[in-house]
Amino acid sequence: MAIDMSQFHQVFFDEADEHLSNMESLLLGMDQSCPQPEDLHAVFRAAHSIKGGAATFGFADMADLTHVLEGLLDEVRRGARVLSSDLVDLVLRAKDVLYGMLAAHKGKGDVDAAQAAQLKAQLEALAAAPAEPEARRAPEETRHWTLYLEIDVVDGVDIDALLESLAEHGDLSVVQRGEELDKLPWVAVFTSPLDAGEVAESLAFSVPQEHFRINVDHGVEEEGSFGLFLDAAPEPDTSVWLEGDGFGLFEPPPAEAAERDEVPALAPEFDAAKPAARGGAASENSIRVNIDKVDLLLNLVGELVITQSMLTQSGAGLDPVAHERLLGGIGALQRNARELQEAVMSIRMTPIAFVFNRFPRVVRDLAGRLGKKVELTMMGESTELDKGFIEKLSDPLTHLVRNSLDHGIESPEARLAGGKGPVGRLTLRAFHQGSNIVIEVSDDGAGLNRERILAKARQSGLAAPDSLSDAEVWNLIFEAGFSTAAEVTEVSGRGVGMDVVKRNIQSMGGRVEIDSMADIGTTISIHLPLTLAIMDGMSVRIGAETYVMPLGAVLESLQPAPNEIKTVAARGQVVGIRGEYLPIVPLGRFFSIPEAKQTPSEAILVIVEAGNSRLALLVDDLIGQQQFVVKNLETNYRKVDGISGATILGDGQVAMILDIAAIARHNQRMTLDA
Repeated sequence: MAIDMSQFHQVFFDEADEHLSNMESLLLGMDQSCPQPEDLHAVFRAAHSIKGGAATFGFADMADLTHVLEGLLDEVRRGARVLSSDLVDLVLRAKDVLYGMLAAHKGKGDVDAAQAAQLKAQLEALAAAPAEPEARRAPEETRHWTLYLEIDVVDGVDIDALLESLAEHGDLSVVQRGEELDKLPWVAVFTSPLDAGEVAESLAFSVPQEHFRINVDHGVEEEGSFGLFLDAAPEPDTSVWLEGDGFGLFEPPPAEAAERDEVPALAPEFDAAKPAARGGAASENSIRVNIDKVDLLLNLVGELVITQSMLTQSGAGLDPVAHERLLGGIGALQRNARELQEAVMSIRMTPIAFVFNRFPRVVRDLAGRLGKKVELTMMGESTELDKGFIEKLSDPLTHLVRNSLDHGIESPEARLAGGKGPVGRLTLRAFHQGSNIVIEVSDDGAGLNRERILAKARQSGLAAPDSLSDAEVWNLIFEAGFSTAAEVTEVSGRGVGMDVVKRNIQSMGGRVEIDSMADIGTTISIHLPLTLAIMDGMSVRIGAETYVMPLGAVLESLQPAPNEIKTVAARGQVVGIRGEYLPIVPLGRFFSIPEAKQTPSEAILVIVEAGNSRLALLVDDLIGQQQFVVKNLETNYRKVDGISGATILGDGQVAMILDIAAIARHNQRMTLDA
């Protein structure tokens, strides 16, 4: 009975994605003058695995291209061909084309057949060209592995064809042909430059992992020595079995088998306790879960938090003695709901390396086109962020990196003339700061030119007095259509990009800050909340309405004395706090709530921080602090100035979540207009 291979397509797509990403990162990270053999083997193995999977699932275009690519990489890893810069460029282009083919097979676009054909022709021409003689390594550096294969008979799998494909890469001898009736396995000996991991990856595309085993003999290195297995099988010191996404170890066959001239069993029955006992040789257990299922689970946890809040509010008026058990259960529910929420959120957390890892290629390609030398440093790649942010962060970071390369870092000649080294430094850094994550893009270039930015702003009709602080001047580059580039290039100069960066970051509840010094460099910082799904907040009353402030923005609250309030002509009221005067924003007036209090001495001021500025928000009363489930307001209604979302309170009412940054910007505009 034939097997429907389409059910395994998603597995191949996911694994091919990983192989292509690994191939690119390895090529960009290796020293071309002295590449590590392990890295060359890994790049070859990635291409080999993609070819095997593509051929198995009928993706002939990918199989044909990777077949040629695999041959070139095999020559490189054997030392028969130099890993030149041109070859790396060609392999990276092949990666891009393969990624496009993969997307097409997923139903997300069409393949550029002309580009694929042209690239394949270039690869074939390079493969046909004679290799440089000095590139050859000594023959003893090429290692041949002797592998003992045991493959069970599996319905729908042509093991003859499978072994024939392996035989193309070495010497293979079938010791025992599998018998379907007696359920005898196939047994073969395979001597080849391919190691056990490469062979296992190839077999795993066609044969379920529990139906094959591979035994490795590290002591046999000469080609053709597999015959020793029949006369007196060498005692292997290590064996490999396929487990999940990696490889673990199992015990070698007993020595008595060699004395009996019998084919040794290639692996004992799997014992789940063994990998742990051997010091963690087994890989971490993991499963692939559709992100929609995780989002559904997160939404259900949010509803649970709302229900728990309702129960807590309802139980607040009960007699604690008469209802001790009920209140104790509500308290336990609150603790368990919070732990469950944190556990589900951790599932969505993804290392920011998924975004950072694409930039070595971006920097390499763009620096080459601009004629600049740039060294990229990445720090904090293991810092975790909500997966929803990871997907939205790629475009803003790409704009910032391109701007640093084009506008920030100077050409080698200009850097030498300015007393700097010819190689510029670009740094991507991620770290946690309180309840936020900060992502920095730093360069050691020329820095921002204050006078040029002010002149361009005035030319564009923007309000740009000389009294603006440096931070306010730097923020002008985020205005739509703003660009200080002298000429339009394919990289920048059209005034499109930085305004999109700011808008995208703000849509994620974050903010962008710039710090720059002439001839020292520029650092652009992106501040994002860890997640937008569930937040800690403070609920406040304004008139008869309840609003929620993000707790991370709240510094303190106070009820000022009348003598602490001052009035600035045409600019409203300010409050003096420890020698600093902060503007007062009456939220009742901001949201047009007539019954709200307007006199600061009769109300409460909540001091909040937005970016580099602080202000005092006037509210009627503080209600309390708790967790809130964030609901998107734009999706269900429309964008409202000063509101970032909505939540459901414990009594079932809807409360708006304040956008502190938007309120601060509005107040700043009103002050400038005045």
